[in-house]
Amino acid sequence: MGDNGTISEPWMPARTPKTFPLGKGNIYPLEAPHAVSVSLPTWDSVIGLSRKEKWVLDDLEWSYPRFYINKPVRDLCAAILSRLHIIDSTISCMAFLSPTAAHKCIAALKTKPSENAFTTEIVRFVMPLESNLGDASTHWANFTAILFPSDQLKDAMAFWRDTGSGLSTRHAEFCLEELDYLDSDSPNQSFKTPAPRKRCRDSIPESLAQIQAATASTHGLKSFLAELATSDHPGQPTVTPDDVFLYSTGMNAIYTLSETLLSLEHGSKSVMYGWLYPETIEAIRRGAWQECLSYKYGTEDDLDKLEDMLRCGQRIHAFFCELPSNITLYSPNLHRIRALADKYDFIVACDDTVAGYVNIDALPYVDIMMSSLTKTFSGASNVTGGSLIINPSSKHHSKLRAALSHKPIYFPLDLHTLYQNSKHIHWRVRKCNANTLPLIPLSASHPAIAAVNHPSIAPTRPLYEFVMRKDGGYGNVLSIVFRDPKVAEHFYNALDVCKGSSFGTNFTLAIPYVQLACYWNQDKVAEYGVPRHIIRVSVGLEDEGEILAVFKKALESVDELELH
Repeated sequence: MGDNGTISEPWMPARTPKTFPLGKGNIYPLEAPHAVSVSLPTWDSVIGLSRKEKWVLDDLEWSYPRFYINKPVRDLCAAILSRLHIIDSTISCMAFLSPTAAHKCIAALKTKPSENAFTTEIVRFVMPLESNLGDASTHWANFTAILFPSDQLKDAMAFWRDTGSGLSTRHAEFCLEELDYLDSDSPNQSFKTPAPRKRCRDSIPESLAQIQAATASTHGLKSFLAELATSDHPGQPTVTPDDVFLYSTGMNAIYTLSETLLSLEHGSKSVMYGWLYPETIEAIRRGAWQECLSYKYGTEDDLDKLEDMLRCGQRIHAFFCELPSNITLYSPNLHRIRALADKYDFIVACDDTVAGYVNIDALPYVDIMMSSLTKTFSGASNVTGGSLIINPSSKHHSKLRAALSHKPIYFPLDLHTLYQNSKHIHWRVRKCNANTLPLIPLSASHPAIAAVNHPSIAPTRPLYEFVMRKDGGYGNVLSIVFRDPKVAEHFYNALDVCKGSSFGTNFTLAIPYVQLACYWNQDKVAEYGVPRHIIRVSVGLEDEGEILAVFKKALESVDELELH
């Protein structure tokens, strides 16, 4: 503990919020590697990233890994092309841990047109026996690459983004270090090559020793998540580590769950209820659902319509929702949804990322909880992760657990980093909860602001409080809607906090949500309470007074703008 009672750690932000230069990783310390958020200090820079404009892309040092191929992954792909003697700039490469993901990506690309004569290829890199030290850690060097025409890069990136199944930056660094010890295998004979080097078996490389040590964190992380997720309600069973499943990203957890549910009931229907994060929708729609029914308003009227449909004999297999929604901050009526699920036999999957297990106790009302551990659970903005947790009292518990069982796919060095980051989560969440509350009346009372969204003041507040833990809070994410889009842009440019992708970081982070997440559909999303001038704010651990002062200063700048 520091002198003021706060925790002193390298990941702790400075006392006063501050905007970083364009393209820098939003991370503490500033130059630390593996940042999962990129600084986008102006409204124009956010639009520039969405439009893939060169002036923004040229300055990116790091960016959110599902939306951008960061340098360690690019370096590995360049080395793969060199190893395979490919010098044709019209051929691109991507790397996946899972051969299944690589094959699915290729299958998706084969449905898309290409003017390039080169056809998609798959190449598996595997540690041969002569370099295998007889340790399970060695298998983490194995990965699968795909080669494809560069004019299909947009479609390949869509798969990378929507499934979250690409190699992480730490994993790519490790695979690059091991690449010379790996055989390559492929249906294409010209891409079958022996490893250029054989390992000296006298000593274990430091990188393998680190992975061995990091693997020990798996049980600790799953146990900690199980403890956090266990309900406070009397009579509810304890969540066990076997109910917890870990993934490399939150989106990969959602995508895997969607595919798993389809495997249990082929050709079934799913429901997407309320305003869901756009990539969640894309991940679910990638599955072979007979139909994905959308109820974007997330109101009681929407539940009435769903109930009428079910009463008439139509059947759904899965129901996806968020609590609260990532941007509107509305909460679904989980009590009613649970009753419908019990009556009409469907599986409820809820994403709790915005609030988290420290704040809410919603697991008893769902069958499975989805979480991005990249956000508040980590906080440090230097690793991605995701989880699925099965409700131990769900009648679907046994079949879900059996269907989700898989070999470990979460790279140990990422897992270990996440586990270390998760320390002090109770303190961090409560501090961020408290830091958020003063910003709500400050923003809501300003004449330039039309609306403030937060679970504590939302029309659905009773629904949120229904699942709030006794010592929980309302979370650290709010969204602000200005009356004038130009004023919103001015406020964002003047706000001296970290600005960019992600949320739930230990530092305060803001983004004009639609310009980043829905730029190409911004005219369509406004009717759902998500106008183009909505700004999402994730409040961090900085000094409460300093955060408030920074927001007051930005609002005073708005006042000066309107005077002129």
